[in-house]
Order: sequence, then C-alpha cells, then structure tokens
Amino acid sequence: MDEAPLRPAERRFIEAYLSCGDPAAAARNAGYAPSRAENAGRKLLQKPAVREALRRAEAVRPRLRPVTEQTVLGELTAIAFSDFTDFVRVEDGVAAVTDSRDLTYSQRAAIAGIKETGKGVEIKLHDKEKALELLVKYLGLFDRGDGANTVRVVIEDETEDWAE
Repeated sequence: MDEAPLRPAERRFIEAYLSCGDPAAAARNAGYAPSRAENAGRKLLQKPAVREALRRAEAVRPRLRPVTEQTVLGELTAIAFSDFTDFVRVEDGVAAVTDSRDLTYSQRAAIAGIKETGKGVEIKLHDKEKALELLVKYLGLFDRGDGANTVRVVIEDETEDWAE
C-alpha cells in the first residue's frame, strides 16, 4: 500500500528542517502559525511519511546547519541538559532503548555514539560536565580572578525581604 503523498506544507517543513534542524523554526518557515509552530514541528516529525521523506533526503544530502553563536549554544545546551531517561527506560525491571526515530533533534545531539555489544546496546552521551562548564564560561557565571571559584549573582529587580 502506497503512503499518502506529502502535503505542500509538509514538503516545505522538510526543506526548512534540513536547513536548520529545529522543528519549531522549520514549522514557522513552512507557514505554520508561530503560536502553533513548536507543537506542529513535533507532530510533523512523528508522522511516518515525513520521517521517511527526511530519511531519504538526508541520505542524498547531509543537513546543512549554519554555524552561528545560536547553533553552538543550542548544541551545548542539548548536551548540558540531556537526560539519560530520554534514551533508556526501565519496564518491568528490563532496560528498553528508545527508538531513535522518536528522539528530538536536541536529544539526538546529546548522543556521542551508539553501538551494539554482546550484552545489548550501549549509548554514550557527550560530556555533560564539559558542556555545562563551557556554558557557564560563556554566560560569565564564574569569576576566576583570585584562583577561587565564586558565583556571581546579579539581582535585577528589587526583592522583598524574604530572609529572616
């Protein structure tokens, strides 16, 4: 049985997604309402016909991602805030690996490698601590002036006297 052909908006989404890798941005670029873009992008990536079209397109040409400050920060954030339970879940005492087709771009970005071993599937994530360190440096959250790590806290609003 043949799959239903892609709608024009789905084709536009696929082209945009191949360029940016961000489902919400791709949905906005494909003409979906900004208020619905995040939900629409996520739903489009779950559609078998869209996933298959993306798989075929990526086999022919790799996804182009512009190297910008925002994309670098997005990759670091994906790694820094990754959660291993996105990839493995325990069901009735048995570990089950999440189908990679169900992972978001950010979840996939956190994966350093996957390999099958004699005991099952091994998933290695990128170094979370290093990604957090780089983000902290970028954001200027630690000052290292005197050799001791100190946290710099900036309070922008007047606060009520909450400590007694």
